[in-house]
Amino acid sequence: MENRSHDIETLIDTAIKQSCFPGIVLLVSKGGKVVLSQVKGSRQLQPQLEGMTEDTIFDLSGITKPLATALLAVMIMGKEKIRLGETIGYFIPEIAQESKEITLGHLLLHTGGLPPEPDLYKEFPDPRNIDYDRAAQLLRAIKAEKPPGKEVLYSQTGYLLLGQFLRRVTGARVQELFAELIAAPCGLADTFFNPPVVLWGRVASTEYCPWRKRWIRGQVHDENSYCLGGEGGNAGLFATAPSLLQLLSLFGTGGVVNGFQLLSANQVKLMHTCLTGGLGGRRSLGFLLQEENSPVGPLFSEKSFGHTGDTGTSVWIEPSKELAIVMLTNRIHLGRAQAESKFAEFRGELHSMIHRHWG
Repeated sequence: MENRSHDIETLIDTAIKQSCFPGIVLLVSKGGKVVLSQVKGSRQLQPQLEGMTEDTIFDLSGITKPLATALLAVMIMGKEKIRLGETIGYFIPEIAQESKEITLGHLLLHTGGLPPEPDLYKEFPDPRNIDYDRAAQLLRAIKAEKPPGKEVLYSQTGYLLLGQFLRRVTGARVQELFAELIAAPCGLADTFFNPPVVLWGRVASTEYCPWRKRWIRGQVHDENSYCLGGEGGNAGLFATAPSLLQLLSLFGTGGVVNGFQLLSANQVKLMHTCLTGGLGGRRSLGFLLQEENSPVGPLFSEKSFGHTGDTGTSVWIEPSKELAIVMLTNRIHLGRAQAESKFAEFRGELHSMIHRHWG
């Protein structure tokens, strides 16, 4: 155990020294028990230095898609008896004509043919004066660029529309839905959208935003989600590593988190079953499944699944080995292009090392 930890600690220390990222919180669980915990570096370098702690709250970025938006969609669609084949145009009639026939399944699987980035924020030169209704209207006006259901095309736009779907069906904000349906019953005290200001001191800073002209801390890094109240559906979930690991436990317990039955066993299976065979990418409802050029390296089985976030975050699960990995960093703190390829190399090497030790 000590030798395993030492190898990984050396890898992390080297990466920090090479400015791959300022800091990291890494948790590895095997059979429901934490077998590795590493807390290294700084949660902020600018405007002043702060050390990393295990209770640091991270902007999870893209991990929001499977663990908030897709999770809520599966729960609400099950409750309301809504099928994956129903179209987004049915729920949002004023959506662009070219997008009306995109189904909820297409949106969840990134096969809707929608543009990857909607760039809503570019319509608001002054970020202090954002109109939510105007941003939502701009989103609904976006036209599909390709026929739906033909190929996997990773799309922030699609998940932003799923956020609108959830709001339209329930009448509640995504932030409220997550708090009431997931965080509260599962006892996840440190997992939420739009962290209250009182907690901002525990949040890892992301980067200096040229659009907002300030360092971003405690507010969503993604500009498009910011235009939609910080809870767009593509990004905006914040969490600590321990809280995130608790939420991930549902995939090893048949849908139970801290004693609460969040999903049925069938819903859990659906969330990590590949539904995009032959479409140029292996996707389930929200998750990326192991494939060629996987972000976590080549050693994981094709049954493994997870997701990454642009801010420097990732989660990955190897079901057959009861292995779950939460890796949270503030990679983009000194700029989103900073050490991007070096970070990708580190992430693959780290996960391969973990798999060799515990997989």
